[in-house]
Amino acid sequence: MNDFEQFSYRHISTALANIDTPTIPDIYALSFFIEDNDDDPRYPVLQLGYNTLTHWTQCTPSASNAEEAKWNFAFWLQNELIYIAEPGTEGGKMLEELLKARGLWYSDEDEKADFDRCMRIASDITAYFVDACVRIARALHENGVIEQCFSRPIPIVVHELEYYDEIAAQTRLANPPGLAKEFEDWIASL
Repeated sequence: MNDFEQFSYRHISTALANIDTPTIPDIYALSFFIEDNDDDPRYPVLQLGYNTLTHWTQCTPSASNAEEAKWNFAFWLQNELIYIAEPGTEGGKMLEELLKARGLWYSDEDEKADFDRCMRIASDITAYFVDACVRIARALHENGVIEQCFSRPIPIVVHELEYYDEIAAQTRLANPPGLAKEFEDWIASL
């Protein structure tokens, strides 16, 4: 992992270690929700959260079925444990520097001059950020952080607001084999 990913890993590990102890047995999955700050693909942000069995049960009557209530982020608690890479923060500055060093950056003027080229760069920025989040999630499992915090493995869902095959694939890669199968099966059923 590069410096940005190590920085993110440490901050996420700390946020997980600080979850209120009575809540921990009720948590069944973590969310790595990825979105672009102000819809600008140069500024992707990771929001860490979780959902609980209690909340899932409470939301099930509002969903089309129990699986939707369990796995669709719209029905989750919407807690925001930590944000990674917000513009202007230390993590955001580290990410911007990393992207620029890799040639994954463009200015507003560049976008006006060659929109299509900049959108290809934007796609590469998104791909890098998602891959980094997958690597961080996998490291949290491999280094025992998840089991240490939750006394058991729980899946980390790497996602955005829409669900499609690529979301299932990146979530599968972020977790030990089979751990996210229930989530993957839900996406396959859509």
